[in-house]
Amino acid sequence: MVDHDGQREASIIVPGAPAGSVQEAWHLAYPTVIGMLSATLMWTVDTMLLGRVGKVELAAAGFGGVLIWTLYTFFVGVVQGVATFVSQAKGGGLLRECPAFAWQGLYLSVAGAAILYLFLWKMDWILALARPAPEVVHECLRYTRVRMAGAYFLLATFAFHAFFRGIGDMKTPMVISVASNGVNLVLDLLLIYGLGPFPRLTTMGAGLATAIADLSAAALGLILFLRPRIHRVYGSRSEHPFRPDAMRRLIRVGAPIGGQFFLDMGSFSIFMAIMGRLGTDQLAASQIGIQLLSFSFMPANGIAKAATTMVGQYLGAGRRAMAERCGWVTLRMNLVYCCFVAAIFLAGRQWCFRLFTADEAVVAAGVSILPLLAMFQFGDATQMTLTSALHGAGDTRFPMIAIAASAYGIFVPLSLLFAYKLGWGIVGGWSGGVVHFAVLGSILLWRYRQGKWKHLKI
Repeated sequence: MVDHDGQREASIIVPGAPAGSVQEAWHLAYPTVIGMLSATLMWTVDTMLLGRVGKVELAAAGFGGVLIWTLYTFFVGVVQGVATFVSQAKGGGLLRECPAFAWQGLYLSVAGAAILYLFLWKMDWILALARPAPEVVHECLRYTRVRMAGAYFLLATFAFHAFFRGIGDMKTPMVISVASNGVNLVLDLLLIYGLGPFPRLTTMGAGLATAIADLSAAALGLILFLRPRIHRVYGSRSEHPFRPDAMRRLIRVGAPIGGQFFLDMGSFSIFMAIMGRLGTDQLAASQIGIQLLSFSFMPANGIAKAATTMVGQYLGAGRRAMAERCGWVTLRMNLVYCCFVAAIFLAGRQWCFRLFTADEAVVAAGVSILPLLAMFQFGDATQMTLTSALHGAGDTRFPMIAIAASAYGIFVPLSLLFAYKLGWGIVGGWSGGVVHFAVLGSILLWRYRQGKWKHLKI
């Protein structure tokens, strides 16, 4: 859009950038991309280190990680609803509302962590439902029990991230992520292999390193949230009272986000169980495949987070057409990036998997799904970007319903059909995922084009 002089409208978020431009989106996205790439690098090193210990340890940590995130995701999603309210309050000039919603997110984190600790108590029963190999169950329990000790700190960190991203400060979450990932990396090296005076804990060491890193992230987030510069502008130290009305609004908008995340990750947990029943080789190859996809998912998620901030702030300022433009700009950016990642996957082939394991059976299973991984990420990036844009507007129920319908009506049934009934094995399972995200991306494109989200009141 242009003003009466024929010049592009100025951004209300990034000084000096045109509104609704790639420049504006990238300025918001790149710190998150860096932070998420650091997380991806950390998880890659985790996977490589455990892969060198053995494929059982690799499969156990991979399956355990998916299971933990399935349990976390509902509460993470509810807390991330903070970003919707903060971005719209910032766009509307209601600066003191911003930290108030962050504090409500911190209070919700306490309740969420308490419930998660109940799941931790029954983790052996939960694993028994999935029925992976007995040796995988043993290692998985060692990993999950220590990692979930940091549940509250992880949720609190997401509340701080949501606040900073909502006000348009993407660099602070980047600093928190990079610092905590550095802590995790160092502890991984010490605790997985038992370097120096540290004990060799293998999978337990990987889980303990992550729990301590979560603690460090929450502590740093609190320090930066309460620092004088933030308090002077937003009142972060004074807007801490519990506010029932704000909490109800946060839950109303955030609960569908949490439901969406939970249902999405739940389908992936079922998918990993399907792969696990095919065999440990297929489970390990799928874990590596997910790790490879994180090089697409994490940066794309960073750009998608920018969409939430941009859409929320422009809607808060009453600029609906500009809010819509921001969603399309971020979608184009993500699809271009997916092309780059797909080219690397297809060129790398065996090398992509040999980075993680020397087991020939795992490598062979992995290479067979590489073309599917390349296709998978396009649909995933589309749904991720448009979902984040809709979340910025407070449109959280429709994405939840769409993802639930596609995940359990297409992804899981097709993965079972292709993998077992048709005998396609690991290729069949991942083919179900490709179809799922293609359909889901198309549904969300239709929703975004409709434009009803531009008129929601939250």
